Amino acid sequence: MSNHYLAPRRIHFAHGSSKSRKVISAILDALDHRVELVTESGDTLIQRALNDHPDLIIAAPRLSDMDGIEAMIRIGETHPIPGIIIASTDDLDQVERAMEDHVMAYLVEPITVDTLRPAIYLAERRFKHFQSLTDRIESLQTQLEDRKVIERAKGLVMKAKGMTESEAHRFLQSLAKQQRKKIAEVATVMCDSEPIDVP
Repeated sequence: MSNHYLAPRRIHFAHGSSKSRKVISAILDALDHRVELVTESGDTLIQRALNDHPDLIIAAPRLSDMDGIEAMIRIGETHPIPGIIIASTDDLDQVERAMEDHVMAYLVEPITVDTLRPAIYLAERRFKHFQSLTDRIESLQTQLEDRKVIERAKGLVMKAKGMTESEAHRFLQSLAKQQRKKIAEVATVMCDSEPIDVP
């Protein structure tokens, strides 16, 4: 078993039931995790998570002031953090919705050491995979936007200087090298200039 699997995490935990809060907090303590927040309030969970950025959030759907799934979604929209939903059998209809958002794993009560430990590891692994996919998508989107602005700038150069497409591209490359910038940065400045400025 890897050291990471057993490593302590900084955890924020929210549950509407005082009995469940006590039992699950004791399990987390037994697993040597640092439970830095135990609350019944979704609003408290959101505020603390966005300020403190724990390693993991565990919440029940039914909190004293809001839906715990909604709290996780709101946290994830600002600062994504791995999350586990602790559901009762009556909450299972919400689990599918939870898994479509910012929740990486769920457990059905009663919770035990043997169910919670692997769930934490699974949530973190799924979160890392999700983040890597998100980063890849963002990179591809940036590349696509860069390509669009470079094509626009090439069109401006071709029109202003009577160049072919390949000549205009080499011109932009040369300009970027002179200015020690990326070609997309040079192209963006050129496209945003009013009036159009082609050196």
